Amino acid sequence: MVRSTPAIFAALTALFVATRADAYCRSTVCKDIDACDGEEVPGCPPLYWPGNCVGYSVQQDGGSGLDADTVDLIADLAFDQWRGADCGGEKPGLFIQNFGQVQCHAVEYNNDATDAANANIVLFSDDWPHSEATHTFALTTTTYDPVTGELLNADIELNARDHHFTVNDDAIEADLLSVLTHETGHFLGLAHSEDTDATMFPFYEEGTTELRTLTADDMEGICAIYPPDPSIDASCNPLPRHGFSPLCRDDQNEGRCTISAPASRSTREALPFALVAAALAMRARSRFKRR
Repeated sequence: MVRSTPAIFAALTALFVATRADAYCRSTVCKDIDACDGEEVPGCPPLYWPGNCVGYSVQQDGGSGLDADTVDLIADLAFDQWRGADCGGEKPGLFIQNFGQVQCHAVEYNNDATDAANANIVLFSDDWPHSEATHTFALTTTTYDPVTGELLNADIELNARDHHFTVNDDAIEADLLSVLTHETGHFLGLAHSEDTDATMFPFYEEGTTELRTLTADDMEGICAIYPPDPSIDASCNPLPRHGFSPLCRDDQNEGRCTISAPASRSTREALPFALVAAALAMRARSRFKRR
């Protein structure tokens, strides 16, 4: 069984929501039910990446006037915010690998161990098929085991039809790093926070950059999902359950899909701008609107 539930990173319409401390929430397997402030929801396991290890890719076409190399660097920075969070003087027990750019331009999970592999993709959508989400900046769709909460796949769509994404500190429109830092939080298992200052608060004011930086609430959330663990390192297995492929399912021919991870990139290029087994369940996790 596959379930799909839309949720959007959207426009701020409630300006007077009270700020709460320690208001982080975790996504669970239950529709519209999140686990907040460390609570456990009976029958609704929270989502997490098995082995605390995951890979991601950027779609090779880029979008919003940005080339894929630039988007790749911004995605790295967004994930760096989470893997570098302060967990009481330690870092989250989490390993994240960039698998490199991929050809596939689709949100899909292939639950077929015989010939269809997968990739967790950051991509731009110029036609934006989500009619109920016209003010949306981005949408993260996760696929997971509804019994255990283990994440199997996550894809991040960026709404390039209705928003122009920028990557500099001047003439800021929809700040790509702000939006991706929020979306990668969903990718890793966080739900929306009730803290109005948090990066995981569900609203974004276009032209601002505050969401590039995590708050204490955000860091508490990621540390709760992935407590510090020195044993989590590059020796873990970030491959999708059925292997990795840069191609969408329809383009994967037998013997062509990649069954091992690409080599991890040991260095990063400098930024070219001033911006330093049961049934599966699928759902879109982010309602991220503009202010």
